[in-house]
Amino acid sequence: MGGSLVTGDSADTFLRYDVNGSPVDVPIERLGICGFGRATSNTVVISDNMASREHAMIRRNATGHCILNDLGSTNGTFLNGRPISMPSPLRSGDIIQVGRQVMEFIQTADPQELVDPNAGRTQFLVEQQLVSVLVIDLRGYTGLSAAMGETAIAAMMGEIFQEAGAILNQAGCWSTKFIGDAIMALWVHATNAITRKDMVTIFDVMSGYQGIFRVAERKHKPPNPLRFGCGLNAGMASIGNIGSAGSADFTAMGEAVNIAFRLETATKAAGCDVLIARDMFEAMTDVRYCPTNVVEVDLKGYDAAFPAVPMNFDDIGGFIEGLLAAE
Repeated sequence: MGGSLVTGDSADTFLRYDVNGSPVDVPIERLGICGFGRATSNTVVISDNMASREHAMIRRNATGHCILNDLGSTNGTFLNGRPISMPSPLRSGDIIQVGRQVMEFIQTADPQELVDPNAGRTQFLVEQQLVSVLVIDLRGYTGLSAAMGETAIAAMMGEIFQEAGAILNQAGCWSTKFIGDAIMALWVHATNAITRKDMVTIFDVMSGYQGIFRVAERKHKPPNPLRFGCGLNAGMASIGNIGSAGSADFTAMGEAVNIAFRLETATKAAGCDVLIARDMFEAMTDVRYCPTNVVEVDLKGYDAAFPAVPMNFDDIGGFIEGLLAAE
């Protein structure tokens, strides 16, 4: 069995198990995914014929909560002696069993609970409203479609969209649009202010989407790893039920929406996974956080360069640590 040995570092969330009588701790980073199974690509490699190649995974969200998922394994994943059939939250001291291997989940710092300072305030739906817009787009869809065939990729995308819709609903998303292989998620900020909790919620959605793709890879076996880009923007937009009688739908229109789509497209040229408009941080009212790595990116259809913060998914955990620590 393999893993990354932790000896005296600052990890506050990890798995502990014995290897030849010696304890091994494998850290689970914030917004990270820890996979279990026989395949060497897993974080924890289990040399046991009772374990599937891609057996289970733990996903840690932005506030520190961890969720255990079975990946359709042959012999099941056990939590405190019981088989799990759905995503299951973990608490420090929980015992996980994959095949014959038993591991203890340890979390020395409680997950952070964020309070929405706008909770309970009266909300009025107006034509112009501050919104945040997240656009998530699958990379290389045309090539995937040609390689997998229409039936196979339709089945995979259908499951991805179904799971993504559930995550967005849990995240309080006001409107979700599925556009080809892309998703547009819209949050309306009733008090015309964005809070730290709002930002963390959106990063959790990105993390959840990574988990969805990981499961889809194991189940549908696409020819290449599934990758996606994200554009995130905030601004005033016209919101409401827009459309003809009988088919009107709640949505938003305006530059805030257009720029979110352009930011996602620009991630390819910028060589990053995520581009976040600087306006997102300037709109935060309950904490002052000024990112230092702002760059100017060219957006299609716009003459002036646009200030944004580039990130890769591996960087988001560290970024969240700084955001949670900000005053």
